[in-house]
Amino acid sequence: MGKRVAFIGLGRMGAAIAACVLRSGMELTVWNRTPGKCEPLRAMGASVANTPRQAAADAEVVLTSLMDDQSILDVLQGEQGVLAGLRRAYVHACLTTISPTFANGLARMHAAAGSRYVSAPVLGRPDSAAKAQLVSLLSGDSEAMESVIEVASTYSRAVRVVEGPAGSANSAKLCLNYSVVCLIETIGEAYSLAEASGVNPSLINDFYQEMFAHPALKLYGNKILSRDFHSGDGFSLTGGLKDVTLMLDAARENGVALDIGKVVLDKMRIAIERGLGDSDWSVLTEATRILRTHNLSQPAANTTTSQVSQ
Repeated sequence: MGKRVAFIGLGRMGAAIAACVLRSGMELTVWNRTPGKCEPLRAMGASVANTPRQAAADAEVVLTSLMDDQSILDVLQGEQGVLAGLRRAYVHACLTTISPTFANGLARMHAAAGSRYVSAPVLGRPDSAAKAQLVSLLSGDSEAMESVIEVASTYSRAVRVVEGPAGSANSAKLCLNYSVVCLIETIGEAYSLAEASGVNPSLINDFYQEMFAHPALKLYGNKILSRDFHSGDGFSLTGGLKDVTLMLDAARENGVALDIGKVVLDKMRIAIERGLGDSDWSVLTEATRILRTHNLSQPAANTTTSQVSQ
């Protein structure tokens, strides 16, 4: 009999990861705030719980794939929360990109309740998750690590343990995502400059396709060139805004200036104000065109979205 796993949060990423866990032969129980999202997994053989507490009751490992800090607290706390159901010494692994400070707080919360916590953020898009090709970064309770590695291996091509407290994996994830989002913005700026200069941006993209070895970078080069920002199996701009905010918060806490990140955040806000929040996060590059079209200057780092619109 396989390990007993509970999965909470069946968005695009969560549903793809949960399916991998189920296909591996592990016992899976799922819960989602919108019950209908559980049905495809029920059809595959998963059990469906009525509450987070019920989902966690028999689970050796509980995986959560939720949006942000508050959504995690909502399923952990309360009479019907995960903490009320999770057995002593069993494990909660959080896949969400959260702040390192909050991750360390979750570790303390579990320690007080007698359960264990491991941060387990993932690198990759939902289409990679469906193919079990994510990269998992793990940190936290060393005694729980073996169990989480076993589960994470069902949806990951690589599992890396990051030394340090629970928040260490989240710090690593923010550093890596920062590299990606800044490159996205650089690609968008280069295409916009080419257009404004009368150069076909596909020429620039041809060089990018040779320079970028990773498929995700090639994908972003093509998406920005074609201006095809349909989210599909990708990462939404609203989710990206949350992540970039976490990056800048972490940088501020550590006395580091991420100046490009401040520019990226402002451009994300401009694009969201234009109704593009559900698009792929590479749509932030449209802000460069919006600013040029409307003859606007790039807002200062502390300028609010409402100020930009005036």
